[in-house]
Amino acid sequence: MFRKLVFSCFLLLFVKVASSQNNQQVALKIILTEIENTHNVKFSYNSSVVSNKFVLRFTKEKSLKEKLQNLRSQTFLDFNQIDQRYIVIAEREIQKNLSICGTLINSKTSEPLAFSSIIIENSSRGTTSNEEGFFRLSRLSSNQVLLIKTIGFQPKKIPVYRFLNNSCLTISLNEENYQLDEVLISDYITQGVSKKQNGGIQVSPKKLGILPGLIEPDVLLSLQLLPGIQSPNETASGLQIRGSSPDQNLVLFDGIKMYQSGHFFGLISSFNPYVTKNINVFRSGTEAKFGDRIGGVLDISSGEEVPDFEAGFGVNLTHTDVFVKTPLLNNKVGLVFSARRSITDWVETITYKNFSESVFQNTRIFEGLNEDTRLTNVNNDFYFKDYNLKVVADLSDKSKVSLSNLFNKNELNYSSENPRFRETSSDFIAYQNNGTRINWNYKFNNNLSQNLDVHYSEYDFEYLGSRAQQRNDPKNNNNKNFEVKNTVKDNGIYYDLSYKISDKLNLNSGYQYSNTKVYYLFQTNFNNSINKLLNDENSSNISQAIFSEIKYNNSKSYISVGVRANHFSSVNQWFFEPRLFASTKVSESLTLKASGEIKNQAVSQIIERRNNGVGLENNVWAVANIEIPILKSQQVSAGFIYRQKGWNFDVDFYKKKIQGITLMTEEVSSQGLPYLFGESDIYGVDVLLKKRFGNYRSWISYSYANIQQVFKGLNNDNAFNGIDEIPHSFTWSHTYKLHQLELSLGWKMRSGVPYTSATGTYLDNNKNLRISYGVVNEKRLPNYQKVDFSSTYSFNFSKKKNIQGKIGLSLLNVFNQRNILDRTYELKFVTNPGNVEVQKIVETDRLSLGFTPNVVFRLTF
Repeated sequence: MFRKLVFSCFLLLFVKVASSQNNQQVALKIILTEIENTHNVKFSYNSSVVSNKFVLRFTKEKSLKEKLQNLRSQTFLDFNQIDQRYIVIAEREIQKNLSICGTLINSKTSEPLAFSSIIIENSSRGTTSNEEGFFRLSRLSSNQVLLIKTIGFQPKKIPVYRFLNNSCLTISLNEENYQLDEVLISDYITQGVSKKQNGGIQVSPKKLGILPGLIEPDVLLSLQLLPGIQSPNETASGLQIRGSSPDQNLVLFDGIKMYQSGHFFGLISSFNPYVTKNINVFRSGTEAKFGDRIGGVLDISSGEEVPDFEAGFGVNLTHTDVFVKTPLLNNKVGLVFSARRSITDWVETITYKNFSESVFQNTRIFEGLNEDTRLTNVNNDFYFKDYNLKVVADLSDKSKVSLSNLFNKNELNYSSENPRFRETSSDFIAYQNNGTRINWNYKFNNNLSQNLDVHYSEYDFEYLGSRAQQRNDPKNNNNKNFEVKNTVKDNGIYYDLSYKISDKLNLNSGYQYSNTKVYYLFQTNFNNSINKLLNDENSSNISQAIFSEIKYNNSKSYISVGVRANHFSSVNQWFFEPRLFASTKVSESLTLKASGEIKNQAVSQIIERRNNGVGLENNVWAVANIEIPILKSQQVSAGFIYRQKGWNFDVDFYKKKIQGITLMTEEVSSQGLPYLFGESDIYGVDVLLKKRFGNYRSWISYSYANIQQVFKGLNNDNAFNGIDEIPHSFTWSHTYKLHQLELSLGWKMRSGVPYTSATGTYLDNNKNLRISYGVVNEKRLPNYQKVDFSSTYSFNFSKKKNIQGKIGLSLLNVFNQRNILDRTYELKFVTNPGNVEVQKIVETDRLSLGFTPNVVFRLTF
């Protein structure tokens, strides 16, 4: 059956490739040879005259005269017939100082195309069309070529000699074959956020309006204002999309898989927004080309076009950055480069201090940050950095190649001494993600194109810790060493063919291959009962997938039906994943929508509750095998969009089931099981209400989610509230723009996450005191709420207006609300009045970020 599926998916595409040959340009030499054989003539020419010249094949032309006239119109050549046998080919005499004009129109509607770019190839000259699509150029030579570009239409080249007989032409451009990605709602919540017809949401950082608490367009923090996307731990990278944990989300940057996407332990996203062109987000109804993850999809792109020149730099109270975008080699090649680095190891700002207190609270590192502690010889070096490099090359009108490379790294080196307890400690934590992709896109014709990319991604996490306690009797000295390593190496190939069957019907099919290798190590010199599930483990998975998807789109309806077949080598099984998304306009105001999908995931993070010594970055990437199950997800959704007089009302109901969740613990379960397997049942609704009044925008997003989890061997096998479940989440945001000043205010309120309360203590089989717990996640933390404010002012830094400046101020958690994010328990020795040491249960709360200001200064050229 599988072979039949593969054959069916690709048969139509390869037939179309063969049938499309007549529409391709071929070398002029080949056409000349065919004419010689057909009409018994002989061409005489200098080989340099016809080299590197391509023409379209003849369609209606039958006679020799018709064919020669056709070639004259396609080339800057004269075909002089000396007699019935010989034809001389020569270049036309170059004419100079030509003045031409033209009008650009849509080939379908004949509407004028305003503000299009008309560039003279191999020069820096050009112009743009006016509102009527009209343009004019002078001082041209007949051997020059015009390149015409406009957004949403296929680029077109017009030789200047075409204007010799008529100096003012009407030039029609064909719409680009991206009709399936049309905008359903622009300014979905604010400027730069659009709802697409395929059900996704697109965020364009360059166009993004100001958002509450953000003075710079953070790629991941921006998404948390959308319903259905939460971050229970208040980080940028900890996104939960409709109940899926962060590792279940597919995050791609220029096609490179990201296994770590945050700086400062997740508080800041690791993607530079100033070189990020678009972020496409799917909460459901995912296209068949996206695989390997069961949650949402974040497809981040820095663009595939040769960019216009732009450069800039900026600095805020956590980091500084620089970027440059520039065309090279007569607009044939484009370069994009960006770099960011924290200033935290150079200067201690209030923002850095507050971030540090939030991240490192309840750890020894926080004690070192607190000047009131008795620690001495404190060393706390922390920094993060990232860079991105991309090169785009237009090899021809049909062929394009791009090379992308990214790198991000965080590193913490901490040490201290506690003279009171004669204790020294040190912690080294480093994690980084780097990747490379080479992409080749080729258009056979206006209807058929292919895309091929080869990519590599690597994630490395390392933690080294030590504790040394000196006692009067050296025999009682206590030395503890920790070592944790987690490495993921992922390389793969992606290939797809896209065929436009008609104006309303598109077919996309392809193949994906990825080889993922995971290494994990957890070891200490004091605990002999370490879980052996992953310890010192090397594992790998080869994933192969074939997918096919057909999409129908007209003025009222959009339907996408796809199927994906995955084979995971680690379990040696095939998994079939049908995908569906459909929407239809019932009226001009009301649109109905529905989706369904099945997904599977072989490489995921195991939730680890063991204490690695610091309590940071605990979760572990692992490969499914005979002990760790494949993650499986099924999701259906239905809803509607209502638009009337500037009001947008978007409602989506969904139901989701996730199987194969793995929990590794030595603490949360009184049964003492080393690892547990479970599943989640999720249902909920996402609501967005938005209204614009001139320069003022206001929107409300609300999400309801009910997550019930069952783990075998936990809570007597009964269901309990899901880990990090947030039943209710409400956000009310406002933005206002007055000339160059932008203001934004946002109020967020949500339910507290559930937690398991401690009920007492007991002695295990080794006579060690342990904590006993009540019903799992039976209790819930207090509600969470905060108010964020931000403001930016843009100005011209020079009289020529070629340098733009921006200053901004943000205030996070304006009222300093001390929200509780998490609650845990541990046993600690305390001294009773009788000077007797006993172990008691200590409740520890992890609090949210308090009132935190930030400022920014930017210049853009």
